[in-house]
Amino acid sequence: METSDQHTLWTQALEQYQAAVLTAQQGWHNVSVACSYYAVFTAMWVALGDPPRRRWEHAGIVDHFALGQWRTPHTPLARELIRAIRKLYENRLVAHYSAVPLSVLESATSLDTARDVLRLVAEARHYSIEGML
Repeated sequence: METSDQHTLWTQALEQYQAAVLTAQQGWHNVSVACSYYAVFTAMWVALGDPPRRRWEHAGIVDHFALGQWRTPHTPLARELIRAIRKLYENRLVAHYSAVPLSVLESATSLDTARDVLRLVAEARHYSIEGML
């Protein structure tokens, strides 16, 4: 992946996170969870680079990200974080495809997960997140 593409995607991930924060503050928890998820998905894409096929699949990107081969040294991610990412994905499906209102707790948990992933990727890629998280 080109460096300029990485920076563009990183900016988009941060924008999604900021949108998640703002929508949570408005009480729009389904939207907040969805934005948190897309912040995480995009950050994972930045960390991993271009997909092995034409595009990243939602389940597949988590599996690749969990291995931690994008980190130096290569270190698998903590199981708790992987569980949190998977739960965020499940909640994103609820947010988009069901008539179930998500709660303040689910919104807050999704923001925590997004913040954790963004911090990990920022550290690995030496990106600044000052004032963003």
